[in-house]
Amino acid sequence: MRILALPLLLALTAAPAAMAQNDFRDIVSGVAQSMIAQQADQQAFQQAQGLNSDSGYRSYLARFPKGAFREDAERALSRLGAANPDLRPDRDTRPDRDGRPGRGNLSAAAVEADLGLSRSQRVQIQTQLTSLGYATGGADGLWGSNTRSAIGRWQTANKQSSTGYVTARQVRLIDEQAGPVAGNDRDDSQVDDPLEERLLGLTAIERREVQRRLTALGYSTRGVDGAFGANTRSALASWQRDEGLRASGYLTADQLRELRRQTG
Repeated sequence: MRILALPLLLALTAAPAAMAQNDFRDIVSGVAQSMIAQQADQQAFQQAQGLNSDSGYRSYLARFPKGAFREDAERALSRLGAANPDLRPDRDTRPDRDGRPGRGNLSAAAVEADLGLSRSQRVQIQTQLTSLGYATGGADGLWGSNTRSAIGRWQTANKQSSTGYVTARQVRLIDEQAGPVAGNDRDDSQVDDPLEERLLGLTAIERREVQRRLTALGYSTRGVDGAFGANTRSALASWQRDEGLRASGYLTADQLRELRRQTG
């Protein structure tokens, strides 16, 4: 009986160790899988940032509806004007009113972005819309909800698709209807640069992206930490100066698009 009991005793003694080892392997496997999932999440969001389009951010949200960057993607969609798909269609394959082929899957926001409107041009359009009776709530070049609403109302009145975003032909039509307007002698030196940058709502990831792109162009920020300190401001100002822009050291929406275009 004693001889038979010894193997049984050894087996019982080894069982907890074997179970503990299996549990440890399960824990390690779970941690590894979690890290892989987090990396895939981050890479997908970075890819969406690279595209910087509503379709790109929507694709990320479809893959990672509860991802770590969900709120960042939703804020980016809001900035692109894609928060309300009924007012900002993602797809329009019809020929435009200039007779050119449709823009495929480009959103109304992307079509407007392709125009490359400067801030002074946006101020001009706001002033013209207000003079036509479509109040934008101010002519500051920052197109928020009031300006988008004014554009949409003007589009409806002129039998245009009410997207809240302008096309090249619509810019010309607004100019023809309003004619020369007074009060468009805005002095860019009076622009509140920090405010304009804050309105971009840049996330920490987007700030690091800006730092990486500046450094890639030869304007070292002396680190990629997402904090816009003196070194980043100096690098940004140097880039602005070389581009013939006012060297404020603060980023605008137009400049962010140009920075991304230059670095691919």
